[in-house]
Amino acid sequence: MKRKTIAVVLSLVLMLTLASTALADSSTTATVPVTLTVDNEYRAVNITVPASLPIHIINGTVVVADSAKIVNNSKMSAVRVAGITVADGAYKVGSYDSFSGSQTIALKINGCPTTGPGKLTINATAFPDLAPGGVLPLTYYAKISGDAKNVENLEAASVIITFAFVD
Repeated sequence: MKRKTIAVVLSLVLMLTLASTALADSSTTATVPVTLTVDNEYRAVNITVPASLPIHIINGTVVVADSAKIVNNSKMSAVRVAGITVADGAYKVGSYDSFSGSQTIALKINGCPTTGPGKLTINATAFPDLAPGGVLPLTYYAKISGDAKNVENLEAASVIITFAFVD
């Protein structure tokens, strides 16, 4: 019974809504622009980035990979790292230079430290332009709060790398 009443009320509301549209005695016109962009140069992005930046704590010592790199597989276009953002994961991103806190992780990538979650301050010395076929080694260090528990494959944080073409 309750469902039938709700269905009738909704039907009446729908009919009144349609009726008010049908009874409109004036019309309005909307102009919608159609924008066109022509780019006569196609540049495919073909960049290899690490699938992860692994961190292991072995007997209290933080160990990271020494083979992380970015590879520009393009044959025609140079690229640059336009930005790096580090986001919280299972751990909160903290300051590398003044590290503290529980459940905290901090990173330093190519000499550029985290100050908390968000964008890293990067520079052209640490992240130079990558010519076609170029390779950029990623040297990174990590600090993890002492309350780290026995875990495996935990996404402690995320690193988002943004690229731009070099014109």
